[in-house]
Amino acid sequence: MTAEKTRSVIQQWVDALNTADHTTLFALAAPDATHWISGLEEKIPYAGSLPYAERLKQMAPIFGQMKSMKVKVLGLTVEGDTGVLEVESRGEGPNEGQVYENNVMMKFVVKEEKIQSIREYVDFLALFKYLGKEL
Repeated sequence: MTAEKTRSVIQQWVDALNTADHTTLFALAAPDATHWISGLEEKIPYAGSLPYAERLKQMAPIFGQMKSMKVKVLGLTVEGDTGVLEVESRGEGPNEGQVYENNVMMKFVVKEEKIQSIREYVDFLALFKYLGKEL
């Protein structure tokens, strides 16, 4: 697969995330795609590997309650079927003054124009602060 097609799929994913287009988010991935998130699985319930569709369902309650959520692409480097995406996330929660801000690095593998895997490196302290939780 060409780098241009890989870049296009990743950009479509970002666009769908920014518009909360769940149909497209699901459609962009292969049926057996995986989504791994960094962190200690015994401490962080979101860390580890899940099927991509399950990961989307897991995160929906957290980000679905936000008044707004936008990711800004800071960088996207693509070589063949692999892309590394750096984003800045910002969202406003349902409560006054509840703000989510984070920077995330994600590695995508895209084959036959479908996401095969995502490896996500995220600052969980920022997410837990938003959720009002402690590690």
